[in-house]
Amino acid sequence: MGLHFFTLGGTQFWEDVFYYQKWRIQRHFRTRKYRLLDNWDICRATGTFEECREAFVRLIEVFEIPRQSGRLVILLHGLGESKNTFKSLWRALEKQGYHVAAINYPSTRKSIKAHLDQLDFFLTHTEDVDEVSFVTKGTSCLLLRYLLNTSFAWNKKFKIGKIVNVNPTNIGSDACAAMAHSKILTWIFGPALKECAPVSVHKIPKLPMNIPLGLVFCETYKDKILKPFIKRYEGIKVPGDLTEDDFSPHRVRISNSQLNIFDNPKVVEQCLRFLDKGTF
Repeated sequence: MGLHFFTLGGTQFWEDVFYYQKWRIQRHFRTRKYRLLDNWDICRATGTFEECREAFVRLIEVFEIPRQSGRLVILLHGLGESKNTFKSLWRALEKQGYHVAAINYPSTRKSIKAHLDQLDFFLTHTEDVDEVSFVTKGTSCLLLRYLLNTSFAWNKKFKIGKIVNVNPTNIGSDACAAMAHSKILTWIFGPALKECAPVSVHKIPKLPMNIPLGLVFCETYKDKILKPFIKRYEGIKVPGDLTEDDFSPHRVRISNSQLNIFDNPKVVEQCLRFLDKGTF
């Protein structure tokens, strides 16, 4: 079982593979060891997945963990980020009656497609929900496109609801393309940098057309700082090139003055509106 100890919740080394009412089982991306974290990120058990799952079942009564049901919203962070970027949206979704799983995955340690194993495992072990929706930030929209265009056993397990892409990189990121020229930045951010360049993302299939998709665009301070730097790496735009707007007719642009765009009440409001009504 191991000792109970506080953790930082795992960001770039631990991947969430099970989630229930804020309790998580994580797997270390390199050692493949598992640990069970409670809703305060205290480690309650270590070992195999089965051992951590059995420990969770034993602790359900001790901690009076309620049974979940209904709609689950999965939040996928962008490159180099963690689940904590979604705190404001997370709280707002819970107030609206959604179950929320903000997933940590080691975005700087693996290629984008390599995370499919984690998400497949996660969704296979998702319990007591009948609809799953997604909110993505930045580069995670590419991961979701891979995921929902691949056949898995859980595809028939529950309905896929709605999707919101916040500041998506559906046509690729000039910032990632520029950063990929630096060996130091490539070492820090990993193989996903090159995969997010515009020349690479056109190979990824679009999301299935039958899933409602909303796009939220909101300028960040990072965009403003990087704009002069990436201008020299921008590709030549030709007539007929896709733009972000081409991925969905449902889109909204929001002015922003927050460092974390999910601290902007208008961004949270629009995400909630689309998940509820399928329109902005």
